[in-house]
Amino acid sequence: MSEKVKFNIALVVIIFIFFKVFYSFWTADDFLVELDRFNVETPYKLSASEEWNGELEDGKLGDFYACLLNYRGPSAKSRNSGESRIYYMYLPSGFRLTLYTYGGEVNLFFLYKFNSDGSKEEQSGGVTVNCPLSLLTKDVN
Repeated sequence: MSEKVKFNIALVVIIFIFFKVFYSFWTADDFLVELDRFNVETPYKLSASEEWNGELEDGKLGDFYACLLNYRGPSAKSRNSGESRIYYMYLPSGFRLTLYTYGGEVNLFFLYKFNSDGSKEEQSGGVTVNCPLSLLTKDVN
């Protein structure tokens, strides 16, 4: 195989990978329109475990919902000082938010949609917010 043929094959592979990655980032961000399904009255269950080892709390999204809608690109990330934690917020219809927090404030989140069998159907790219968890309306049991 000549050098020119090898170069052309490599170029096609690189272009294919570039467009595949670009397309996945582009469509992942389009998935965030799914946030419109929810509102301040949407119930949630919050867990510290992705495998759902029990909930920490439950309630309604409340003012936290409006804060989520003010998301920005991941390059706009600014962190609070304090303890770093990951929470998993389970929402109706198979949706879940993965929340990355610092000092009690969500700084980055991903939105996921799961099929009824538990397999991942779709996900967003990570986006930045500055949403204190205290904005959640907690139910008192």
